[in-house]
Amino acid sequence: MSKPDKPPATSDQSPADSQDSGSSVTPFIKLDCVTHSYTESDSVHTVLKKTSLSIHHSEKVALLGRSGSGKSTLLNLISGIDLPDNGRIHFDGMDIVSLDETARTIFRRQHIGFIYQFFNLVPSLTALENVALALELNGITGKLARERSLSMLERLGIADRAQQFPTRLSGGEQQRVAIARALVHSPAVVLADEPTGNLDAKSGSEVLNLLNDTVVDSGCALLLVTHSLTVAQTADRVLTLEEGTISEQVGDFAW
Repeated sequence: MSKPDKPPATSDQSPADSQDSGSSVTPFIKLDCVTHSYTESDSVHTVLKKTSLSIHHSEKVALLGRSGSGKSTLLNLISGIDLPDNGRIHFDGMDIVSLDETARTIFRRQHIGFIYQFFNLVPSLTALENVALALELNGITGKLARERSLSMLERLGIADRAQQFPTRLSGGEQQRVAIARALVHSPAVVLADEPTGNLDAKSGSEVLNLLNDTVVDSGCALLLVTHSLTVAQTADRVLTLEEGTISEQVGDFAW
């Protein structure tokens, strides 16, 4: 990717951006003073207030926040689904805010893997076909797509369920399929929105361990949104989003 012009200096640096301060290592994902709001019933609600954030290659970052705090909005901004009111979002040096909608869609397909709380599997497709869909959207079809998809399902211990439809799978099995779909096209970053939130404790723990292990093996970055402090503490860094501001948490803390 071509490098954009260097953004102007700013004094609005967030603690969540502090890892990049004074370092020669360029963050893989960088938000500069991002503001985002929405209008509801003639009232303007500000979700993010001049938010800055850096995530590096192969880093696992957890984001804690209460319901409605803007966690999912932040994921949508990083992926280019939504655009900020102000600020810039860089992905490997590319300013995605400057891209048109078609370019942002292609960018998402190629570089980002999504994992959702409610799985978002296509009910009319088998587990194997759901995983292969991520490859087909990137132009990889036929035998190669099937082989790569089955290999990813094998890594997640669910290859024996490849021909089953989502309704025949347990919640834990559906989330494993969703993880396989998110990683099969070798994305640069995985955005996981409450990936264990719809699972019981045992299934959630198993899925979280598989997600962490598979992300480490793949070498991609992970941004994990969660309500759970226990889940968050499996990451390299823990951030909180509260009242539109991201801050970094170090050591034990109460939520």
